[in-house]
Amino acid sequence: MTSTSISNFSIVSNFPSFSQLEDTSETSISISDSYILEPLPSSVKDLLKTNEAPLHSKLLQSNLHDAENMLLDLNVQLEKMKAEIALFTVKRNQLVTMIETYRNILHPIRRTPPEVLLEIFSYCVEFVDTDHPRICQNIDSLDTKQAPWSLAQVCKYWRFVVLECPRLWSSLSLDLARMEHKDPAKAQELEYNAIALLSHYLRRSKDCPLTIAVHSTRPMHPIVSLICSHSGRWSNVLLSLPPEGFRLLSTIKGCLPKLKALHLRNVECLENIWNAMPVIDAFEYAPNLRMVRAYEIPNIASKLLLPWDQITHCMNNFPTGDVLFRDSLNRQNMDILTKGVKLRHVALFCSGYGPSLVLKNLKHQFLTAITIDLIRNSNLDLLNQLLNALTLPSLASLRISVSSRLRVRPNVEPIVRLLERSDCALVKLRLKGFETDMEEDSHFRSLLYLIQNSMQVLCLEYFPTSLLSALIVTEDQAPFLPRLRHLRLSGVCSPQMDQLLFVKMLESRMKYPKFMVLEMSSHFILTNQEAQRQLDQLDIITSS
Repeated sequence: MTSTSISNFSIVSNFPSFSQLEDTSETSISISDSYILEPLPSSVKDLLKTNEAPLHSKLLQSNLHDAENMLLDLNVQLEKMKAEIALFTVKRNQLVTMIETYRNILHPIRRTPPEVLLEIFSYCVEFVDTDHPRICQNIDSLDTKQAPWSLAQVCKYWRFVVLECPRLWSSLSLDLARMEHKDPAKAQELEYNAIALLSHYLRRSKDCPLTIAVHSTRPMHPIVSLICSHSGRWSNVLLSLPPEGFRLLSTIKGCLPKLKALHLRNVECLENIWNAMPVIDAFEYAPNLRMVRAYEIPNIASKLLLPWDQITHCMNNFPTGDVLFRDSLNRQNMDILTKGVKLRHVALFCSGYGPSLVLKNLKHQFLTAITIDLIRNSNLDLLNQLLNALTLPSLASLRISVSSRLRVRPNVEPIVRLLERSDCALVKLRLKGFETDMEEDSHFRSLLYLIQNSMQVLCLEYFPTSLLSALIVTEDQAPFLPRLRHLRLSGVCSPQMDQLLFVKMLESRMKYPKFMVLEMSSHFILTNQEAQRQLDQLDIITSS
């Protein structure tokens, strides 16, 4: 008899040997042989078919008695077997538990280095993407049922690893509206618990630079004050606050040594409030600030004191299309470009009903990428006014979008003049809502010929027949746009587009080694089945 023990339990193994098992098998056979049942006599079977009494009842009584005794004996044997089965089942379950314990102890995860665990854990944590405020608003970093909190609750080793990695605690998103409650006592309790959890969270992040997203409808909140006390570690920040909330941030002025990206989102679009607002100076001194993105904030160049001479990326977004100070928005765009002398990438909005202000011409030496959106129902002259005032010799990427509600697609003449004046080598062009006809005297034809030796990425929503024909590569002539590598199709497939010609164009470009990628939006679907079949047969990299 051998005894095996592990952890807090022990198991006694007294299983028979193979020879014993063979003997047991023979015993089972002999037992079964001793219970041989003779078949019923034919006379008994015949009586079952009638209601007559048997003639030899004593013999039948003897047979009945023998059968009952045999049944009793079998029941006794069965009970013994059941007891043995129960015993073996218990031992089997104990062995299964032992095997699982050994396997758990010997599992490779126990030998996984902390560095590998941290890499795995990093995919479990929902890091904040400050470029998408709405998504950030759905993340609750104080939910202890989510990572990284939950990872620290698995075992002692995991807890040690998680608590010793500040990077897992360096991304924080809070929607303070979740802490609001009709009952003041309950609201105070929620706020107190949130402050306690946030203190733990920030302490565990140690000295790691912080990525933070905060949404609050209150101008000031104790949570915001606590986060502001760590402003020296801010690296990438999204603040969604009412106007008064931005003004109250002046306490962090001069305490932003690590801030690189700043996202400001106004949650109250009230023109009279912004008119009365003093200049926001909280971010005036941020030596490493390079990117600024504003949402629904009018005239950021005058309302925000920023280190404009070091900012390289600036986006002024109005997602809802409701823009304050419409008539002076172009002037605000020019203020951004004038103050941001080192800007490389900029996104601007044009909105209003006509150019009410005269713009001075501006030559920006460093701007390489510009995105301009004409907000719905705005006058096209606003866009033309802005383009006519700019000279951009370093421009490599141009993206312009106008409303699809315009009855007539505008031509690209102002864009042609901008590129001629700038004498730049445009690499990426994305146009939405413009006329893209390639007729002999069209401005779009002039535009593409102007940049044909540099253009590598072209994104359009409308491909007329003339453009498709021009893009087809033939053997007897040099290809149009010879450096084109990436073709993007936005919007929906126009019913006027010749879909078979479109596929033919792609097939011809495939034979030209420069072309590599076709990108189509999820809404751009070919309705011609033959065209779709031919497209599927092309060996081309497609994405959506």
